[in-house]
Amino acid sequence: METITIGLLGLGTVGQGVVTLLQKQAAKISRTQNFRFKLKRVAVRNLAHHQTAELPVGTILTDKITDVTDDPEIQIVVEAMGGVDVAKVAICQAILNKKSIISANKDLLATAGEEILQLAKTVGVDFFYEASVAGGIPILRVLSSSLETDQITQITGIINGTANYVLTAMEREQQAYVTALKNAQKLGYAELNPTNDVQGIDATYKLIILSRFAFGQSLALTDIPHQGITTISPAQLASANRLGLKIKLLAVAKEVNQQLFSFVGPAAIPATEPLAHVNGVQNAIAIQSNALGETTYTGPGAGAHPTANSILSDLLVTGNNIVKGICGHEFNRYRKPSAAQSLTTVPQQYLITIEDTKIEPSVLANLCQFTWQQQVTGEHYWSGLTPVISATTLTTLLDSLKHQGQQPHYVPLSNSWQMAS
Repeated sequence: METITIGLLGLGTVGQGVVTLLQKQAAKISRTQNFRFKLKRVAVRNLAHHQTAELPVGTILTDKITDVTDDPEIQIVVEAMGGVDVAKVAICQAILNKKSIISANKDLLATAGEEILQLAKTVGVDFFYEASVAGGIPILRVLSSSLETDQITQITGIINGTANYVLTAMEREQQAYVTALKNAQKLGYAELNPTNDVQGIDATYKLIILSRFAFGQSLALTDIPHQGITTISPAQLASANRLGLKIKLLAVAKEVNQQLFSFVGPAAIPATEPLAHVNGVQNAIAIQSNALGETTYTGPGAGAHPTANSILSDLLVTGNNIVKGICGHEFNRYRKPSAAQSLTTVPQQYLITIEDTKIEPSVLANLCQFTWQQQVTGEHYWSGLTPVISATTLTTLLDSLKHQGQQPHYVPLSNSWQMAS
């Protein structure tokens, strides 16, 4: 039986999960494959922090990345260190040394993925990154294999567990955003610096990767309008509930007439839709396609074992390719350029909320002059659901409310985007 030698960069939550799962599943891998894995080296930033790490017998712990990237015996490098600059240098060096790469680094994939993919293809090694999007949901392989013959028209995802946990806590426990975020940090669901998660940047990076697989389009961060959840209030969530809606941080890409419309931000979802019931740190991705209609994939979006499981799935594919001598095929070969467009510019419905301890009757009278589809009034808020309106009409409406001394908040309705076909 052939032995395939692995090197690991990083021994944090994901890295340790990979080590644990490699050892736990070693016997099963040997029974189901015609090879076995050997973890030879693990590179960490600080040796002192990992002296008690439970590594396989014979595995070498080092604080030099080049001990992994330059070792001639290592055939696959698993990158679990995170970050962009150092990780990119390490991965490129390993590729140039003819090592296949497995990564969970969505920031790197979104910003420098095309460059690294081209290098891997030129050198003739594998570069897989299933774990970079939605942790334990094998969505990239679904898109590149199971749905390869279908025509995908839209992807809608809840793909940031931190934001979803915070919104769930705010809704269920009527917590303020700051309180919900602090609790998420205490529980380990949010980083000490949660900016990328709560500002929608993390979800945008993941949507960039998903769009390459689903639509063959390489979007840039600047192509996707993105905003976070920092201004969402319990009043907005409560009014949405009364209107049969749930507010979630969504990542959306929709293709119409060779134009790819995208958006990342809070949106109101009808409670009848599956995504409305995805709570806590769970992730979910709904795919609309011509052949299958709508299919929804749910599961844990992060964590040591779900992410490590996706990494091991990539390792098995790469291991088989090494044994067969067929490394170098692209993970995603689909290319179909489309014009990048913003979903925020198309006509759609909006949930508009005004918060106040007491809303004056004259203000409500002025609000009612607009043709609202539905309205609700709570103890400290008023909310209205607009018909489908243009971005210009929305701006005019918001300006009118501001002139009356109000501070309106709004989110789009997720199923209301109107594009001419």
